[in-house]
Amino acid sequence: MKPGILVVSEVFPPTIGGSGALLENVYRRLTGRRVRVLAQDAPAALPPYDGPLEVSRLSMSAPDWGVVRPSSLGRHVRVARAIKGALRQETAVVHCARALPEGLSAAMALAGRGGKYICWLHGEELGFASTSRELTWLARRVYHGATAVIANSRNSAGLLTRNWGVPEEKIHVVYPGVDAERFRPENDGAAMRSLVAGPDDVVFLSVGRLQRRKGHDMVLKALARLRSRVPGARYVIVGDGPHQGQLEADVHALGLTDIVHFAGPARDEDMAAWYAAADVFVMPNRSDGVDFEGFGMVFLEAAAAGKPTIGGRSGGVPEAVEDGVTGLLVDGADVGDLEKAMAALAESPELRQRYGIAGRERALRRFSWDRAARDMDAVP
Repeated sequence: MKPGILVVSEVFPPTIGGSGALLENVYRRLTGRRVRVLAQDAPAALPPYDGPLEVSRLSMSAPDWGVVRPSSLGRHVRVARAIKGALRQETAVVHCARALPEGLSAAMALAGRGGKYICWLHGEELGFASTSRELTWLARRVYHGATAVIANSRNSAGLLTRNWGVPEEKIHVVYPGVDAERFRPENDGAAMRSLVAGPDDVVFLSVGRLQRRKGHDMVLKALARLRSRVPGARYVIVGDGPHQGQLEADVHALGLTDIVHFAGPARDEDMAAWYAAADVFVMPNRSDGVDFEGFGMVFLEAAAAGKPTIGGRSGGVPEAVEDGVTGLLVDGADVGDLEKAMAALAESPELRQRYGIAGRERALRRFSWDRAARDMDAVP
């Protein structure tokens, strides 16, 4: 029998976050192994976690991921102590949501004990770690000390090898999955659609944190150029984040207040209906300094819902969207390129249907959560 697993993650349901959702969906599907989770305290306003995993909570808050500030070092000591306590109950391999901060806490806990830790790699954290000599040094030590690294895309794996010197044989690519029973073409989105559009309009949808790299601002610019050609174009933005104020200002400046709808934070109970209400999913991501999209699970959700997708040709997104088959890839920094893709899908119901069918089939064939769990379980 394989040893148990101790998952350490700042983000874990019910707290909203793509990395937490990935971990919960993968580890709940493991069989024959006990899985325990150490996670950050969830906000009091959220309901308790009601899934099958054993979850213990503690404070993982700190000003940054490093060790120079006493409060940041204190966080690592606190989490390392909790890891040691959990391992006294039962020997397990520690699986860390990221190298920083969780992997560093695990490395501290296991120093001199001979235990194993594995780190997940989502991609974006590499850019952030590279902005600080302290974080770069710490992350490099954590990655090289790990038994294995689980990367969410070939793009992320390649960056870790080229820029951080981690051997290829230590890195295992495990693509995220999607719940194709929850996100499906048969879902009823009529009620959501009636809030934002008529039956003959074309609804573009974005889902995700409002960050500049996601490309919401480029969709607005393309929409302003497109609306005379496609009068029925509408745009729904689901999510919140630091870029929201600027996006709202852009909507007013571009004269789009009548066709753009901010739906607010993503709520699990609404997501299937929002995908069903849309005609096209669009997230023309681009690199923003060191920030980029590691993969993009929302592209899989849209595909499983039978929707064509438009994504940026950067980061790991070309592995989530098959260009010319399930959707279109664009230069996320080129508004003309994006406008062309949006127009092509807005004006062709046949093309939308063809990409949507292909996307659903690909999601079923390649991106099930059961497959992700098996791939992860095979990591030595």
